[in-house]
Amino acid sequence: MSTSPTRVQLTLGRLCAIMALLVILGTINFVLVKEMYSAYGEKYAFFVNQGVNFLYCIYGGAVLYPRMWFSNDITSEMYAASKLRFLAMGTLDAFGTFFTAMGAVYTPGSLQPILNQMLIPFTICISIVYLRKRFNLAELSGASLITFGACLSALPAVLAHHDDDSVRWYAVALYLVSNFPMAASSCYKQKHFREQEFDVWYLTQWVSIFQFLISFAFIPILCLPGFGSVNGTPLSDVPAQLSGGWHCYMEWSDDCRGRQTFLLLNLYCFVNVIYNTLGLYLTKVGSALLNAISYALLLPNTTLLFFTPLVGPVQEPLTVYSYFTVVGLIVVVIGFALYQHYDLGVGRSRSATDDGAPIDDIMVMSKQPTFQERVIGLDTAHGSSDDFGLKEVLIRRQVSWP
Repeated sequence: MSTSPTRVQLTLGRLCAIMALLVILGTINFVLVKEMYSAYGEKYAFFVNQGVNFLYCIYGGAVLYPRMWFSNDITSEMYAASKLRFLAMGTLDAFGTFFTAMGAVYTPGSLQPILNQMLIPFTICISIVYLRKRFNLAELSGASLITFGACLSALPAVLAHHDDDSVRWYAVALYLVSNFPMAASSCYKQKHFREQEFDVWYLTQWVSIFQFLISFAFIPILCLPGFGSVNGTPLSDVPAQLSGGWHCYMEWSDDCRGRQTFLLLNLYCFVNVIYNTLGLYLTKVGSALLNAISYALLLPNTTLLFFTPLVGPVQEPLTVYSYFTVVGLIVVVIGFALYQHYDLGVGRSRSATDDGAPIDDIMVMSKQPTFQERVIGLDTAHGSSDDFGLKEVLIRRQVSWP
């Protein structure tokens, strides 16, 4: 009996350490997003978007291919599965990350984590129409509070005039809209991945490849005002812009030399992968409740950090408009807590099959907190203990699994 308290104490200490590390990495993740896009500027935002997609192929492949060669984790059923579903997921995620890239430069860093929470209301709306899911009043109230808080925080950015041109209303709008295709991607996964289990890295790799390739089809959109520049980018200038993005990445150009663009892009992708994997691991060794608590701590921590000198060149001044951000943050946290409270078992949403029967006992999707940029949860009720129980979770950005 004397060993039991020690064992519990060690377990609690380990869980607390994981939670603390998750919050720290999550904070670094969001700061790096803002620093990265600010360092490259709107001119090279599309290059950064493609750079992130490409690096995800590299990082994911570094994990996946040894597993394919030296283990049996990738089954013959996974190999034989149709890749059309991966293509659909890659297309939706490509839209989400593209809009994120187009809006990130001129969307305040303190506002980005708050706007990311709009993934929850969008997911609810799409789930009602596409999945025929039913949500109780508490969940809908939480989503409504999130929407109200996000809109309240965004009001100064959309309506106020900014002399330094550091904030643009259309950039904030694009960043907010990026949550819609991410929500659609999440709902698509719920509907089409109930019958087969996939290794997380196998799924991620295929979607990353499709996302990288499909995103090139968005180049004509760069011609529109607000996408990459105020007046748009002529198609004839795009090759030079991509070449300039490469020179900026290597810090060869004068406007990028000394801005650590090479480090920021590579470090962000690395931290993002570790951060998301750690969050899923916490759910495995701890509980979904501990994971939700960690993300609930992360939101105010990250938002308020942008008003301090700790974030360096992306620090934001404290003005009268900052009160809107703080008040909106409080409302969003309350809405998120209410939503997650019912998601974690007190009042789960109920879905119906085609014949009207509830399917909660068949499949329950854990609604992923939206603080992480590239984690979209799948059917976690069927998850196995392998791979930290991650076989049915896809690491991608909603941005945002940030």
